[in-house]
Parts: sequence; structure tokens; C-alpha cells
Amino acid sequence: MTNSSYIQLVSVQLKEGVDEKTLLETSDAFQRAFVSKQQGVLKRILMRAKHGGYADLVFFESKEAADRVAAAERTSKECHQFFEIFQPPNEALPHMGVLSFEPLKTYE
Repeated sequence: MTNSSYIQLVSVQLKEGVDEKTLLETSDAFQRAFVSKQQGVLKRILMRAKHGGYADLVFFESKEAADRVAAAERTSKECHQFFEIFQPPNEALPHMGVLSFEPLKTYE
């Protein structure tokens, strides 16, 4: 089974002095104020890595939806507040560490 969804995975580290409670509170505010208002976002999962760090996994209806959300992020106060708690991404990484995927096949 194939589909036209689009998935992005962003691996992040918290800034020094930011704890997981702050991450969860900030993530909840970001979800309410920004993500939930974006057309084309299907689901978002905030994850803790087994050996440290976190990741945000977002499912979109399409690549076009992901591109629209990315454009909206650039001018969003809520996005800036959420991103502010993370260490800056490594600028040497392609796409600043955002990994994007198009499903090839889904097994259920």
C-alpha cells in the first residue's frame, strides 16, 4: 500500500538548564498555538531518545503541506519560542538536521 503522506524527523538537544518538564510545557503550547492550526498536519509525536536527546516526528498530508508549514514557521512567534529551548542545529548538516521521508510502502 502506498500513500502520498510526507514525514519529517528532527533530532534535537535541549539547551543547558532546560529540563524535560519545560520541554513538555513548551511543546504543548506550540501544539495548541501553532501546529493544531496548520492545515495538512496529520500527527506529531515528541519522542525521547534512549541515550539522551529528543526528536519531533511530524506526519503531513503531502510534501506541499510540509512546505507550507515550514514557510509559516519562519514568521511564527510560537515556533520561535519552541525552537528557543533547543541547542542550535548544526549548520553543516544538510537541511539543518531535518530528515524528510516519503513513504514507500506501509504495512499494517
